[in-house]
Amino acid sequence: MRFLQLSILTVLAAVCLNAQAEPLPYHPSQAGYHDADLELAEYCLEHKLFSEARLLCEKISGARAERAKEIIAGCEARSDAYTAEAWGGYLDRRETVMARRGQGAHKAGQPAQQVLSIDPDHAEARAALGHKWLDGMGWLSAADHERFSKLVLKTADPHEKPEREVSWEQPWVLVGAHFTLVTDLDWKRALKYAGLLDRFHQVFFELLGDVIPQRRQPNLVWCCKDAATFVKFTEAMGFAMTESNGGTHVGALGAVIINAERCDFVGRKNKARDNLARTLYHECAHRLVESGLRGRRGGWGSFELAGSKEHAWIVESIAVVFEDLQITGSKHKLKGLEAQRTYTIQKYWTGEKGKVPALKPVLAQGYAAFAEGTPISVVEKYALAGSVAWYCLFEKQGAYRQAYLELLVDYYRIDTGRRDFDARFGVSLKDFEAEWSAWVVKQK
Repeated sequence: MRFLQLSILTVLAAVCLNAQAEPLPYHPSQAGYHDADLELAEYCLEHKLFSEARLLCEKISGARAERAKEIIAGCEARSDAYTAEAWGGYLDRRETVMARRGQGAHKAGQPAQQVLSIDPDHAEARAALGHKWLDGMGWLSAADHERFSKLVLKTADPHEKPEREVSWEQPWVLVGAHFTLVTDLDWKRALKYAGLLDRFHQVFFELLGDVIPQRRQPNLVWCCKDAATFVKFTEAMGFAMTESNGGTHVGALGAVIINAERCDFVGRKNKARDNLARTLYHECAHRLVESGLRGRRGGWGSFELAGSKEHAWIVESIAVVFEDLQITGSKHKLKGLEAQRTYTIQKYWTGEKGKVPALKPVLAQGYAAFAEGTPISVVEKYALAGSVAWYCLFEKQGAYRQAYLELLVDYYRIDTGRRDFDARFGVSLKDFEAEWSAWVVKQK
């Protein structure tokens, strides 16, 4: 079987190509480089994004250093007020700056790869590498563009099943309003899940869109019908998975990859309502959070997250919350942790021999430590993370919702250490744990 060949840079794109942007200095050693950072910091100061303003100003030197110091002083002891409007506006401005810096690098004759490390959407640098843009999928190699462009179907258009056989070499490419589903599932299932993904997007931002902004980037989902295909495809992509993996979000590629065979197997075993949908919602929540909070700092910059030293639990927590989302037509229901998570809680934490795990050791773990089975199993960690998120977002939203979402933003900004738990949540971790643990054992 000849598997799809996809450039590492395939899905790293935004809507605006910015090829004609006015050039800016592209390296910190150049005069005037920090002017743009100072303008971004002024925006952050005005919109109460104080910690981001401080981070920007800490890197400013030269003629602008005095104003940078003034901004840092003005940010002291002031709390951020994250909103989707303010943070999204900042991302827009930052991405415009990077596009202009990319143009500066291009004008200076820098190699295409260097230009793209600054602005992944620089059209001329992309063209120099033979890349072409395809709506819904982003930047593709010329060969991939030729293959996929012939297969694109927009879900908004009325159409019957195409009269051709589907395969992983010739998949359905269903471009929706917010997600693109590339899959070799049968036609009926492919249409079903393409529709569910766009409804999921709507529900996600109905619930969290006051803090997490929507970004106009391709949200690409590769859904392999067979586990063997999934394994070989993830190997070809450079992120090898096994047949027992249900799916993954690869931040570096801005894409979700799903093993439908494994999802269906686990669903039958656990008598789940729709385990494929459950997995899609989990992984696509990762996609919307990362693209919404990091913007174009995603791509290979996503590996910065692997160096996090604490609070990695929050990455999985927000995804677990959406696992039990049930969508029927225009209606949806999100009622609590789904069966696999509540089963874990009941098996390990309740009853005569049960013991609710301590939060502090898990919350203190960074990316690498959270992925390991200590001090509790990874299965328990997911249940713990999801239950803490649900408790903050829905059970005690008046007290903890904003603090939880601000911690989520700060994790993706790699700035969690600025405030401890007590300062963020307005309660000691000991007291929070006591009330959460009393609630969590009642989950059924």
